Amino acid sequence: MNLISSTDRLPKVYKKYFLALVLFFIFYCIFLSWSFLFQNVDDAYISFRYGKNLMEGNGLVYNAGEYVEGYTNFLWTVITSPFTVVKGIDISIFSLILGLIISIFNIYLISQISKTFFDLFKNLPIYFLFLPSIFFVLDDSIAFWAIGGMEFPIYTMFILGIVYYYFRINERSHNYIYMAFMMVLCTLTRPEGNMIFVLTMLHFLLNMKKIDKFGNKFFAIIAIYALFVAIYYGFKYLYYGQVIPNTFYAKGVTDIRMNMLLGFKYLALCIGARMFIFIFILFIPFKKAIKDFKQSYLILFASLYIMYIFVVGGDWMIANRFFVPIIPMMYILSAIGLVTAIKKLSNLNPDYIRSTVKISKVTAIVLSILLFVITLTFLEYRQLIIKDENYNYELQWSMFGKWLKENTSPNTVIAVGPAGKIPYYSELYTIDMWGLNNSYIAKTPSKRLQAGHKKFDIEYVLSLNPEFIIGYAGFEEEDIPPKYEKFNAPEEKYKSIDVVFRLKKEYRTENR
Repeated sequence: MNLISSTDRLPKVYKKYFLALVLFFIFYCIFLSWSFLFQNVDDAYISFRYGKNLMEGNGLVYNAGEYVEGYTNFLWTVITSPFTVVKGIDISIFSLILGLIISIFNIYLISQISKTFFDLFKNLPIYFLFLPSIFFVLDDSIAFWAIGGMEFPIYTMFILGIVYYYFRINERSHNYIYMAFMMVLCTLTRPEGNMIFVLTMLHFLLNMKKIDKFGNKFFAIIAIYALFVAIYYGFKYLYYGQVIPNTFYAKGVTDIRMNMLLGFKYLALCIGARMFIFIFILFIPFKKAIKDFKQSYLILFASLYIMYIFVVGGDWMIANRFFVPIIPMMYILSAIGLVTAIKKLSNLNPDYIRSTVKISKVTAIVLSILLFVITLTFLEYRQLIIKDENYNYELQWSMFGKWLKENTSPNTVIAVGPAGKIPYYSELYTIDMWGLNNSYIAKTPSKRLQAGHKKFDIEYVLSLNPEFIIGYAGFEEEDIPPKYEKFNAPEEKYKSIDVVFRLKKEYRTENR
């Protein structure tokens, strides 16, 4: 049995474990993507639409001439934008491949971070160092978002980069610069990066005696980040007229009481589905852990990020996307707790150390199998693919968008509930009925208890006289005036699954 020794040199089997994990993850992601008909999620195409407009010279906008920041992933939007204008290959293929490659690198980063807890895993089988990576690979939410087309793989990568360089801040003179760079990239990817910067610098300050040349590093990081903030948010203010994304208002982030209920339900699902692993975090000796530089940071990070998800109300998607960035920290802490429990058990009777190791091996295997089965059958795969057949919606939104492009005037105005694929493929002026890309709707009062879909205003939408209204967005059929009639594409392959209302012919303004 390969045991972790006191040396820094790990046996070659370590590389074999890593390769096996990567190969399994690739096949797992391909299976999920195949099951999803190789579709990206609809929300990804909101960013892709911004990117396409950028590449076509219209600016970083949803509708040409309207400067509304309806995305929260600036860096991902910019990175993927060149792929939106590649002829003959759909953007979904590029984003899927890119997300998968980044997720594989995340597996590597987690394994490297786990190595920094080398001493805690001493005299245990080598696969225990891989437990966080194994859990990460087997978690269906991770695999789903690896191929989902959104920014969460790269956002997670920058978070792991921050952790990696922070844990090694005393090892090399430039690691604090790399950490600052990761903080900048993290915030460019999602606005939560600002929170991660603050909590990291708070931990930095509380552990000043453990950091070599603390003053120089602390103020250098502050200066780098402050310069970035001035440039980035200055650009946003000059370009969009505000520094807070329009999505902040559209999702009703300030509705604290409503959000707390939604956040509790969201976290109950995310944590509850993995409780049989997270429960081992309770075995961590917290009095000792809060004095430990690395463990205290992971505990602070996990605690504050969970609190943040709770306060903002979680997310409407079942795929746990807001919880994905924190999953690696939770699995690392769980592995530490499991190892602590095993060592306490072995200390009760040193003569039974071999039996304890066997028990721990069985426990790790059982936990891994449970995680794979529960997250696959209970979360995304069962709900999105088997029960809801969400892949059909994703495919038909794309097809109906293509039909609109081929069969309507370029001056046609549409109003949509699904604001990604239909606008992206149709290239038509679009009213986002949930307000993510509409500043008026975003700043109306919240009207219902649903994360991400609290705001809508059918009267406002109707006042803009769209030719097509696609999908219900807080209204019912009787709210649609008689001048509209139900419609669908005549060809079967282009038909919309969502309800479509179209202005009757006598009410349309034909500008061909």
